[in-house]
Amino acid sequence: MGKYDMCMKAYLQDKRRFADLFNGSCFQGRQVIRAEDLEEASENYVAVEEKQPGKPLQKGTEIIRDVKMRYRSGMILQVLAVENQSYIDYGMPVRCMGYDAAEYSRQLKERKRERRLLARRKEEPEKELKTTIDERLSGILRSDRLHPVYTICLYSGEEPWDGPRKLSDMMEFDHEESVRSLFKDYPLTLFCINEQEGFEEFHSGLKQLFCAMNCRKDKERMAELIKNEAYAHLSKETWEAIAVMTDNAAMLQKKNKYKTENGKEEEYNMCQALEELIEDNRNEGEMKGSLKKTKTVVRNMLDRGYEIEDICAIAGCEASFVEEVRKELLLQ
Repeated sequence: MGKYDMCMKAYLQDKRRFADLFNGSCFQGRQVIRAEDLEEASENYVAVEEKQPGKPLQKGTEIIRDVKMRYRSGMILQVLAVENQSYIDYGMPVRCMGYDAAEYSRQLKERKRERRLLARRKEEPEKELKTTIDERLSGILRSDRLHPVYTICLYSGEEPWDGPRKLSDMMEFDHEESVRSLFKDYPLTLFCINEQEGFEEFHSGLKQLFCAMNCRKDKERMAELIKNEAYAHLSKETWEAIAVMTDNAAMLQKKNKYKTENGKEEEYNMCQALEELIEDNRNEGEMKGSLKKTKTVVRNMLDRGYEIEDICAIAGCEASFVEEVRKELLLQ
């Protein structure tokens, strides 16, 4: 997993931001999912084929979900998951479908395991007698229900997403429409940050993060963005996420310089930090331009046979600098 995916995974493990992602990307900002109804459920599990009588158990494939939470709405439990994607994966519908199928398979195995434990303890003898032969063979009761799984693919890359958005986009169909009608599609719930603007549907630090990510290669837009007062009151996690996702290592290293206190809450002033960083870059550019101009003057004077003392006096530089330029000329 790359640094961008790891950064988004850590950032979205916060329940408030996780809920905000679903509400903003799926429900136009309506507060459908509440953070207090979420329960951390991220885990790695192994998907294996069912063991057949007389055959060895097949080697399993480890399924690693980026962020997964259980969402309880009243008495109903549901599973919400996010897959972070920093590059275009042209097999993403199959990947997400596999993740969801593995989760359903895990739930089935859990039901079977619970049923076996109850049978061993004989805690449900009357119920066991009422099960049909089909229920006993499958290990699942006709009344059993699974928890629905909802997966968002969050794309944070810079290139426009030109990959498939549903399973059918990956298929090569026959021209016979009657056969194609049998195909069951799997639509990808894809949220591409670089396809959105404003992010008014979001009410957590995701709004500031997504806006900054869409300006990462445009200095003028970034300079305009930091005039927003919200960037003067960022949480530590949002500051660090913006620094990583916009490839700004200098801002990440100097965050403590811009820390402020707002009551008991720590805040970080990115407006001030970016203004100083832009000014530093401007000064550095001017220094490089001045150095390049001085080097050109020294080169010309060396070509014309000027003495080092005269070059230093006219160009306003040290003798060591003249020697460095002389060595460069000799190597050419």
